[in-house]
Amino acid sequence: MPTSEHFPENWPSWEIDPSTRSSVHVWNKYWPIDNSSIGTSAVDLFTVSRGEPAVNLVKNPSIESATISEFTASGSAISQSSAQASTGSNSLLVNPANAAAGEGFYWSDTFAGHTEGTHIVAQCEVRGASASGDVKIQIQDADGVALATSDTHSLTTSFARIYISHQILERVAATYRIAVISHTQHNIDFYVDKIMVEQRRDGNLSEYVDGAQGINYEWLGTANLSESRRRPGISVVRGFRLKNGHGSQTVNIALDTTASSTTGVLLKAGETWETNWPIDIRTKISAIASGASTQVYGVIWGIHQG
Repeated sequence: MPTSEHFPENWPSWEIDPSTRSSVHVWNKYWPIDNSSIGTSAVDLFTVSRGEPAVNLVKNPSIESATISEFTASGSAISQSSAQASTGSNSLLVNPANAAAGEGFYWSDTFAGHTEGTHIVAQCEVRGASASGDVKIQIQDADGVALATSDTHSLTTSFARIYISHQILERVAATYRIAVISHTQHNIDFYVDKIMVEQRRDGNLSEYVDGAQGINYEWLGTANLSESRRRPGISVVRGFRLKNGHGSQTVNIALDTTASSTTGVLLKAGETWETNWPIDIRTKISAIASGASTQVYGVIWGIHQG
C-alpha cells in the first residue's frame, strides 16, 4: 500500500533542509581521496557513514608494548611475540602447561550495571602455532567462575575472531575477568591479537579499535599503553576538492547518485572541482571515467551529525 512518501504532493519531505544548528556545524571531519583505478564502470569515491563509535578498555590490545602486566597468566606462560600478528608487529604468545583444560590468561576490570543496560563485550583474534588444539573466550567473575562462554574455536594457522557478550544486572561495582583459555587440555601454543573489551549499553559487537587504526582512531593516553577509541566519521558531506589526475581522460562525478555521463559533473583532464559554499551530501560521491586507470584525488570535508 502506498505511504505518504509515494504521493508527489509531499515532495518537500523528499529533500533535506539542514537545521540552523547543523548548518553552522564546524567541518571537523575529513577524508583523503586518492583513487587511481576509476574506469568505465561507476565506483563510489566515498560512502557517507558515521560508523559506530567505540572505546577499547584494553591498554595494550595489539601487544605492541613489551609491558603485558595487564594480562594475567592462568595455567600457562605468556609473552610478547613478533612471530605472528594480525595487526601491528606483535601478538601475545600463550604456552599452555598441558595440565588441565582452561589454561591461558585473563584481563580484569571493575564494572557496574546501569538502569539503561550495561554489557561487557569482549573479543580477540586467535591463531594456533599448528592447526590443532582449541580455545574459547569467557567472561568470568572475580573468582574465575564462568558467566558467559563463547563457542569453542578449533585453532588454525590463520587468525580468527572469537567474542562474547554478557549483561551486568547488578548495580554494585564488581570485578570481572575476560579470559582466553583452552577448551580441552592440550599443549598447543597459540597467539592472541586485537584484544578488545567494551562496556556497551546495546551489547553489540563492534569492529576492533586501537589508536593506530587510522583517521578517527586515537589513544586516550600513551600509545599502546592506554585506552583507545573510534570517533564518529562523516555523516554529512559539506564540501570537497577533487581533481582529475589523468592527462587525457575525462571523469564524471555525481553527488548522492550513481555517476554516468548524464548524472555526473564533467571534469576534463587535469581539472579540479572545489565547492565554493556548503553542500549537503547524505549517501555517496560517485565517479566514472572515459577510460581505465583514471585517477581522482583530493579531500572530502564533513560533519559527524546533521
